[in-house]
Amino acid sequence: YEVLQEVYTFLASHKNVEVEIGGHTNTIPPHEYCDKLSAERAKNVADYLTNLGIESKRVRYKGYGKRQPITQSESASSRIRNQRVEIKILEM
Repeated sequence: YEVLQEVYTFLASHKNVEVEIGGHTNTIPPHEYCDKLSAERAKNVADYLTNLGIESKRVRYKGYGKRQPITQSESASSRIRNQRVEIKILEM
């Protein structure tokens, strides 16, 4: 939540910035499951920001499933690295 508060503070003070919240999963489950999970993960972050008052038109979200892994390894530590949310600035 500490990082989300930093993102909120940044967006609240930069009213023209639009972002995409990208959800990602590890590489083990089937694509269908990963797509749903990653979209829900990203939506939860987007909802958190909009519930704090950031306009929903400034916060898009997308689930990338397991299509953009940081690592191909299936070790426990690699799976954790792939299970993430990334915030990308789309417009300033």
